[in-house]
Amino acid sequence: MKYSFILTLLLSLFSSNLIAKEWAFDVILNDGIIGKHTFKQLDKESHSLAKFKFKFMLMSFSYQHDSKETWNGNCLESIESKTNDDGDLFNVIGAKIDGKVKVSSNGEDKNLPECIMTFAYWNPAILDQKKLMNSQDAEWLDVAITNVGIEIKSIQDNEISTHHYKIQANKDGDEVFIIDVWYDNNMSLVGLKSPTPIGDLIYKLI
Repeated sequence: MKYSFILTLLLSLFSSNLIAKEWAFDVILNDGIIGKHTFKQLDKESHSLAKFKFKFMLMSFSYQHDSKETWNGNCLESIESKTNDDGDLFNVIGAKIDGKVKVSSNGEDKNLPECIMTFAYWNPAILDQKKLMNSQDAEWLDVAITNVGIEIKSIQDNEISTHHYKIQANKDGDEVFIIDVWYDNNMSLVGLKSPTPIGDLIYKLI
């Protein structure tokens, strides 16, 4: 009886640690859905997959991004990503070796600190960081986080209280991009917005 109880407890703990989490978003530009972006997290592994396609002034544009990462808590252990930004190709591969995160992006190598994070929006721990790595091209960027405040937003047809943060990424003092993120009261990701020259990219949770 005692061993049966211990076995049941261990199985329960093991199962709870392997619960998969997934966030799926429609990506909207100028009121039209142009693609989807999903984030999946299972134990120490995460997967970010984005596919967009849209037209602007009779020209077609596309974007595909596929990043697989492993984590030790909030520290990146390894990354492998491929991105096609409308014909501009990026390949990133990296792993923690000898106390450093060694990353190669399109043949350019760099050594980053032992514990770093990517722009893993699904993990609210990014809000405590001063620097984040862009999984698309391995750029190591300064980030400034602003707590905008609590907002009521319509999420999956429900009006809920959300926590709004603004993430400004900079390199050598110049702004690279700005991302607005929203989390629910459990700090689960529920929305994103990114301004572009032709309109805001808006992520709608589905």
